[in-house]
Amino acid sequence: MTTDTRPQTATPDLFAVPAGLETPNLLLDLDVLERNLDEMAGLCQLHQVGLRPHAKTHRVPRLASMQLDRGADGICVAKLGEAEAFAAAGVTRMTVAYPLVGRDKAERAVRLAQRCELTVGADSVAGARTLGEAFAAVGRLLDVLLIVDSGLGRCGVAPADAALVAWDIAELPGVRLTGVMTYEGSVYAATDRADLTRRSQEAAGVVVDTAAAIRSAGLTLSTVSLGASASARTVVAEPGVTEIRPGIYAFNDLGQIALGNATVATCAVRVLATVVSHPEPHRACIDAGSKTFGQDGLPATAHVDAYGGHGLLVGLPGWRIDRLSEEHGWLRWAGPGEPSPLTVGQRVQVVPNHVCMVFAGLGEVTAVRGGEVEAVWPTIGPGASR
Repeated sequence: MTTDTRPQTATPDLFAVPAGLETPNLLLDLDVLERNLDEMAGLCQLHQVGLRPHAKTHRVPRLASMQLDRGADGICVAKLGEAEAFAAAGVTRMTVAYPLVGRDKAERAVRLAQRCELTVGADSVAGARTLGEAFAAVGRLLDVLLIVDSGLGRCGVAPADAALVAWDIAELPGVRLTGVMTYEGSVYAATDRADLTRRSQEAAGVVVDTAAAIRSAGLTLSTVSLGASASARTVVAEPGVTEIRPGIYAFNDLGQIALGNATVATCAVRVLATVVSHPEPHRACIDAGSKTFGQDGLPATAHVDAYGGHGLLVGLPGWRIDRLSEEHGWLRWAGPGEPSPLTVGQRVQVVPNHVCMVFAGLGEVTAVRGGEVEAVWPTIGPGASR
């Protein structure tokens, strides 16, 4: 890691950064974060929709507590390891939005349900059966949401098959089917704001209609849950939706900027990095590579020309993070005319393409307010991905 002892002064888009921070470093502006949390909580309150933020975005217990304190009625996670760590930190209501398959996962879920109010997603009778057997063996019921494919083509049953699968799951011992859920990741392919709205409404319609078909088949469902930050501001107002599970909304990133959901000013995070090499005017390297940023590009190719690369270099128009190796971000000049100057040792701030990968890569976040460090929070440790 590289240390620069010079303070960095804020501009409208640059964070005020205290001297002495090592790089690479994930900075979180608490004022911006709190505004983002309040905005989404307010939308959910307005439309009487539950908010269960996806905490796999950050994996930080203190941030989950802030979300709960500011309007969330629980959190969502991807893996049991995440759920176990958050339960140990005192979170009492969680959804594991990931198919749990196998006896080992089922037994861990039983132990977890002794510490929190647990809901899990399932998209197969086989997976739900193993869970139900483990819970029935101890005389308990596990709340299950049927995962529905709303267009992404990843997990989830086809809407046409949902009623039959729902009945098969509902009849299993140890299981209580309480609703349907989806991750409408297909909306990230939107080319513009109008396309994003259309895709979001279509995804919501698929899941609401699927829930209606299951109810018509004779089952009672209370929850219709959708789960993407890209679509959250649209689907929260769609009739029939009862819950949303966005994660990135709290921080925002370049993917959300490209979709029109955020601006640089509403991005609560920056990766602070240092220029460590500048051998020619048109190229340089920073000390943040794929281990910091991950390799994710922008979700929609329609935005690559406008934003491109592996993150937005704030306040450095014309410079692009053109390539990543493990420990290097390869800066290349892509602007008109001669390159604007950089200096070795200069600190730069980057809005990442995908903020989830930065939390995972760096393993901690530096919380700042008014240019002063308030705290450094680690992400949950080894085992979180199991």
